[in-house]
Amino acid sequence: MKGYFRKRGSYWSFTVDIGRKTDGSRNQKTKGGFRTKREAEQACAELITQLTKGDYLEPSKKTVQEAMEAWLNTILQSTLRISTYDNYSKAIVKRIIPALGKLKLKDVHSDHIQSFYLALVKEGLSSEYIRYLHSILKSFFTYQMRLQNITKNVVELAIPPRIGRKEQRTWSINEAVRFLEVAKEDTQSYYIVYLLALYTGLRRGEILSLRWKDCDLNQGKISVCQTLYYSNQQFHFLEPKTSRSNRLVSIPDTVVEILKTYRLKQEKHKREMGSAYEDYDLIAANEIGQPINPRSLTGHFRRMIQKASVPKIRFHDTRHTHATILLKLGEHVKIVSERLGHSNAAMTMNVYSHVTSDMQKEAAKKFEIALRAEGK
Repeated sequence: MKGYFRKRGSYWSFTVDIGRKTDGSRNQKTKGGFRTKREAEQACAELITQLTKGDYLEPSKKTVQEAMEAWLNTILQSTLRISTYDNYSKAIVKRIIPALGKLKLKDVHSDHIQSFYLALVKEGLSSEYIRYLHSILKSFFTYQMRLQNITKNVVELAIPPRIGRKEQRTWSINEAVRFLEVAKEDTQSYYIVYLLALYTGLRRGEILSLRWKDCDLNQGKISVCQTLYYSNQQFHFLEPKTSRSNRLVSIPDTVVEILKTYRLKQEKHKREMGSAYEDYDLIAANEIGQPINPRSLTGHFRRMIQKASVPKIRFHDTRHTHATILLKLGEHVKIVSERLGHSNAAMTMNVYSHVTSDMQKEAAKKFEIALRAEGK
């Protein structure tokens, strides 16, 4: 078994005879697109080795779009939680398929993937999002290898952009207080959400799914055991993001008293609404008892920021504000990690390294002062 080489235009190709077909005609494998004869010879030798050992797989003729849609609608839909599936679906339909969908699986090279990443960088997309797409592609091509549609995962040869360190945008204590004072004079259900966000560091979905039965107001503790997710105008109560997200979070007496007062007002509203109120036992609910729509919350949050004249931040940054303030007050990083539901303290240290670096400076100053005092 040997190969035959020829140059067509600027590229080399090779053909290998692998026997006869059932009708007696020659059975050949031809591959092209090599820049040099040496590349063609190497690829030919690799193919002959695979054929000899019986390891050769006939490349799939499916396009990336055909294979990816099948993967999305069968494997992913049945294995991922709805929030993760929706995010995967949006990324695949809006980003990956338009860029790579027309290519056949067998024709995809690492250069295609790398060019895709470069185009996204030029478009201004964040490194975090591009690496997210990278993880989806890597998982997809790994699955195609399992199906024996391809022989190698070309995504592993592509290099996504490095994630640079981003400075967290947070409020100071005074700014957080000013925001809450302004929000308190507005819609109470939203105020309660902001109060819990800043005093506990809970995620948005965790607060919006919080029920009264999850709160032990006598002990001043909140049990985080579910999260809210909106999809196609429907809300879903899901398990928390990770096992560590299931946690107990302590709240101070001030928050306990505010919640008690708010609960009495909510109970009165329920009686006034009667059967029109859909009681999900939610702490933060709209006028008819349903969960607050995250988009509505975002819009209200932005209006309150403008009204309070505080720096513009995302709702998720209230979580960063909570953690940053605690760390600056000298709270142990393990306690902060537990409150946030991080997998471990190392993750918290990494996310809030900008705060801990300032604490390092303070520690160095304290040490210096202590030694000088002892030396006098």
